[in-house]
Amino acid sequence: MTTATDETRKIIGEWVYKYTLNLQLPPQESIEAFAKALLIAAKGDRVISQEERDWVIGLTAAKGASQQLIEELKHYEADEDIDQVISRHPFSNQGRRALIYTAIQACGADSEYNDPEKASIRKIAAKLEISEDVVKQLEELCEEEKAQFTKRINLLYPNGLPLLV
Repeated sequence: MTTATDETRKIIGEWVYKYTLNLQLPPQESIEAFAKALLIAAKGDRVISQEERDWVIGLTAAKGASQQLIEELKHYEADEDIDQVISRHPFSNQGRRALIYTAIQACGADSEYNDPEKASIRKIAAKLEISEDVVKQLEELCEEEKAQFTKRINLLYPNGLPLLV
């Protein structure tokens, strides 16, 4: 199995940040703290489903994470205190909202965003000084985006997704 070089990872990460967020690639420490916080949020219901872990790992890889971090995330238990993870690399005000938004997506990666996960999101949001109103807006945005995604897929592939052989 071939792995991406550090240069390739950097190119991918820079593209993802530029074209999805209009930002520059952050340092690896920030990517690590963000990814671990996502897994801690997803474990709000005491379980990280394989879909949630795969989603976080895929996103983190797309953001230019090192192979070492990807391997670590495959086995990360997400038992750390969220305060410790956040304190290793404090997020800006915008980064805090992005973390909550992305954590909502991660929690829903297994098609279930349940009450314990919502409570986990709210706990993390409170520590980041993000209001309940903003959390609700971010949850609504995630729902709207899911609906938009479904609409796009149905419009692009009215006869179902093509089989790739």
